[in-house]
Amino acid sequence: MKLLCITDIHNRLEPFQHILNHAGPIDAVLLGGDLTNFGTPADVENIVHIAQSLNVPVLAVAGNCDSAQIDQRLEELGVSVAGRGIIINDVGIHGLSAAPPWHKGMYDFTEEELALRLQAGFDQVKNARWHVVLTHVPPRDIKLDRTHFFQHVGSTALREFVEQTRPALVVCGHLHESRGVDTLGPTVVVNCGPAASGYYAIAEISDQVRIGLHRNLDL
Repeated sequence: MKLLCITDIHNRLEPFQHILNHAGPIDAVLLGGDLTNFGTPADVENIVHIAQSLNVPVLAVAGNCDSAQIDQRLEELGVSVAGRGIIINDVGIHGLSAAPPWHKGMYDFTEEELALRLQAGFDQVKNARWHVVLTHVPPRDIKLDRTHFFQHVGSTALREFVEQTRPALVVCGHLHESRGVDTLGPTVVVNCGPAASGYYAIAEISDQVRIGLHRNLDL
């Protein structure tokens, strides 16, 4: 199964459209939060409809620069995997919106709330052959959750969940400066980088997880 993984669009539609145009054949699109830049439910609905033009399943979570209203609209559109799960071709995907408290005025949850939402989604996909977590925020204390000042700002609840359930793949974003691939035990973690600047990832799941990091410069 080939997944097109996109995060941090920040409502920049031109680079987002270029990514979709050049990604090649894929089986599903995963949208990992900060789809808007403190935008509206109408903004995120437009983004989802653009992604659905590829005629493959689109799954999404909200980020800290989105909102509870945007999270709700994703649910109404039938694409949300925040606190819920779906199985596609033996791959169980569930997700986590928002982030732990960081800066005022952002969409966030406590670590305790994040843990409950992770478990709720996992309960719906735990019998799948492969387990994938789509989240905006990375797990805490890995290479992918560091700010420019080398502070780790990922989620401790997500890290504990990954260590306990050992998913095959975690797809995240949030820290634009920490794009890349890391591992946490047997789990592959990819920070896709900001789609607003043309970055994205392709995750291929077959006998193992393979990650390709890409940037579309045709902007």
